[in-house]
Amino acid sequence: MFVVLIGVPTAAVVWDYGVRKNFDTVVPGKIYRSGQPGETQLEAWIKEYGLKSILTLRHGMPSYEKELAHRYGVKLYQIAFSAKTGLQEKKWQAIRAILTDENNLPILIHCRGGGDRSGIVTALYRIEVQGWPLEKALHEMNRHYHISLRYPALQKQLRERFRKEG
Repeated sequence: MFVVLIGVPTAAVVWDYGVRKNFDTVVPGKIYRSGQPGETQLEAWIKEYGLKSILTLRHGMPSYEKELAHRYGVKLYQIAFSAKTGLQEKKWQAIRAILTDENNLPILIHCRGGGDRSGIVTALYRIEVQGWPLEKALHEMNRHYHISLRYPALQKQLRERFRKEG
């Protein structure tokens, strides 16, 4: 019974986070999010989803990502920031412009794990572009393994930005 109660959920998390790289659809056919895909996985996603662009939120970038983008004619954007300090407004506005430009779609947004930096970018998009309520966006962020105790600045930033007046 212990194996079922602990083993099955653990295996599901390992599969989702480790193998699938925390991949999910934000807008079908347009915006996807994930952690850092491996070379084979990234190439498969470029083909499967017809990616026109990749937005990495990481400070570093594997050489295979640059090579694959070049090989398949995929635009590669890099707007790096720290999950410890949050997303600066100027960088968010640049990201928002990329995500709302139809010429960039379909696009993959990724960071290292797909939960924290990808999480705040997705939450901001959900709230400001799609009109989602803050709590729903935060729930999605947490569902994608955002670690609020490790990176409290991200949820704090969202709560302050969308604090209800009155």
